Amino acid sequence: MNFVDETYIIDELLDIRSRGFGIEIDWLNNTFIPEEELTSSIRKSMAFYSENLAEHMNSQNVDLNLIQALKLYWPASGNKYMWAKDDREKEYRVYVSI
Repeated sequence: MNFVDETYIIDELLDIRSRGFGIEIDWLNNTFIPEEELTSSIRKSMAFYSENLAEHMNSQNVDLNLIQALKLYWPASGNKYMWAKDDREKEYRVYVSI
C-alpha cells in the first residue's frame, strides 16, 4: 500500500477525482495535473517511485532510455490507465485497477 505521511495516496487521489478533476502523472518529468491539487504526500510518493523507476523498469527488462513518455491517466469520468511511447513512436496503453 502506498502510505505516506499517515495517509493512503489512493484516498487523496479519489478525493481529487470526487471533486471532478482528472489526474495525469508524468513519470519521466515528475509532474502532476491538476497542479493545484498536488499535496505534499502525493509529491513525496511520486518522488519515491521516480527515484526507483529505472531500477523497476530494468527488472522488467525495459530500457528506460528507450521510453519517450510514461504517464498515468485517470480521467474524471473513466478508468485509469498507463500510457507509454517508445523510441519507435509506438504507443502502449494498459488499464489498471485499484
